[in-house]
Amino acid sequence: MTPPAPAPTPSKTGPMLRVAAVLLLGISGLLLVKLTPLGELMAEERIIGMADQLRANPWTPAVLFIAYLVIGPFGVPVSPLVITGGTVFGPVIGAAFNSLGLIGNAMVTFWVGRKLGRDAVTRLAGPKLRRAEAIFERRGFWPLIQSRFLPIPAPVVAYGAALAGVAPGRYLVTSALGLTPACVVHTYFAPALILAVLAGEDPVLLFFQYAGILFLFNVAAAWPQIRSRLRRRKRYAELMEARRRRTLPPADTPTAGRHSTS
Repeated sequence: MTPPAPAPTPSKTGPMLRVAAVLLLGISGLLLVKLTPLGELMAEERIIGMADQLRANPWTPAVLFIAYLVIGPFGVPVSPLVITGGTVFGPVIGAAFNSLGLIGNAMVTFWVGRKLGRDAVTRLAGPKLRRAEAIFERRGFWPLIQSRFLPIPAPVVAYGAALAGVAPGRYLVTSALGLTPACVVHTYFAPALILAVLAGEDPVLLFFQYAGILFLFNVAAAWPQIRSRLRRRKRYAELMEARRRRTLPPADTPTAGRHSTS
């Protein structure tokens, strides 16, 4: 009887190419902005100058939302789209529109990351990936929210979460909770700062208000982790104090050298 042929060893070339594809997608948008006329078209001053034309065009909302979805996987900066939404729709409707666009942007990028790199990272990382997944399950909720208030490129967050095995539902919830308040702040302050600069006004106070609100949101998002860490330190200190007390001799126990002979 002929023994069965051994199963072929899976090649690591394919997974590595897929990881490389994720990395290339992440930087391709930056290269497009730097090396092509796309950067000039997305300049904030140009967007502000075209505000009336964009506001009068009925196709602007659809084009803007599609742009949010399309540019996500390529790492193209979304700040021009946020400024466009705030300028065209105003701070209230613009914040709601931008929030939906950014959440869609995040989910599309996350989905592309899972399709291109999830299996690849599973093969290459093995048990390390499972440990990373466990960490995300225990601690990844609030850090994912906090990342939305830090100067971390959106594709880095999306691809990192996808490759680390964050569940889609968890990523959607944390994206909504983190992006919505951040988007409200960006939609209001970013166009206001640009208009102040174009008008020759001093934007320092406005900038500090912008940075201060983002800082407060960042602290609020990090507070559950800070509180948990403080509780662990307090518990550790209590355990060490209890251990120290157990090792001390009783107060009425005579020590060596204090015994007297009658």
